[in-house]
Amino acid sequence: MQSQTKYYIQLISVCIGSLIVSYGLSEIDSKYFKTTHYWIPTLFFLLTTVGANLLLTSGDKQSKEFVFKTLALSMARLLVCMIVVFVYSLINKEQALAFTCHFMVQYVIFTIFEMSFLLKYIKTN
Repeated sequence: MQSQTKYYIQLISVCIGSLIVSYGLSEIDSKYFKTTHYWIPTLFFLLTTVGANLLLTSGDKQSKEFVFKTLALSMARLLVCMIVVFVYSLINKEQALAFTCHFMVQYVIFTIFEMSFLLKYIKTN
């Protein structure tokens, strides 16, 4: 239970940090980062990271099923990310480039966090 609390505290810290980074980038007067929807990727990745954590931590971490679930979840998450960016670009063409850049920054931040958590999770007995 304590490790779950620690995980969620770290996740909230990563969310706040990435939100600050996105806000700072959105204040730059550049077509690559100037958007009013800088917070959407943070919310998206918060929800997908919590969902992935719940799916991956339920069950045996030593089985081949864990590896399969991890790979399948990574592929599904990437596919959903591409769909979200595509739909946003259809809805808001003016800010599509900036939104995509913010989305990519958030993707990298949350992927690093998720992989570091999974490595620690696998190593614990």
